Amino acid sequence: MLFDRLPFPRSLSARASLPLLSAAVLALSLSGCGKPAAPADPAGQVAGAVADKAADAVKQKAEDALRDKATASMIESQINQNGAQAKVDVQGGGVKVEGKDEKGQAMLMEMGSARISEQELGLPYYPGAKPVENKATRMVTNGVQMLQVELSSTDDAKKVADWYRARMKTQGEGRIVMDQGKDKGMSLSISDTRSESSLIIDISADGGGSGTGSVISLMSSTKGKAKPGA
Repeated sequence: MLFDRLPFPRSLSARASLPLLSAAVLALSLSGCGKPAAPADPAGQVAGAVADKAADAVKQKAEDALRDKATASMIESQINQNGAQAKVDVQGGGVKVEGKDEKGQAMLMEMGSARISEQELGLPYYPGAKPVENKATRMVTNGVQMLQVELSSTDDAKKVADWYRARMKTQGEGRIVMDQGKDKGMSLSISDTRSESSLIIDISADGGGSGTGSVISLMSSTKGKAKPGA
């Protein structure tokens, strides 16, 4: 696949808000304007330290923006070298690609930071489970939409697997169902040959079985359901 060779960036950690930090730097700078220098005091040293950290954070934010732009340009160049016409945006640890492939067909790819609802995915989220950061992907190409979401739960894998088996019974009627049990967890797939759609639920113990929690991977593939940019 074309995107297998792309150098996707590492996930970026959360950083301080730029407007808030800029305001802090400005306020601290203006507070000393037109006033005689005061003797050094602990409060002044703390304020100076805060100003330095704020300035460093602002500088880091600018450097991150430049790095994201350079990464996007590099990915865009590789995608378009065979005739594709795509725009790439790298932000917050995710990559978004939108445009046309080398065959002129519309495509949309959101890797890492896609926002996917249960309704759109066609699968329920386990109660209390939380989305894993930068683990949600949407791909729409050649008339097929593929979605993937990863969740984490504090419940053990067997409990989560039993919950999904019970919930998916009705969805399996009249479809091809493959339920492969694991030591801890399961891999369940439901395919519909008429609509050319499929659902996959993969559950495994968190930490390779060393912990009590579980990792839930939910995937769906649907033909002709969504269009890029819709």
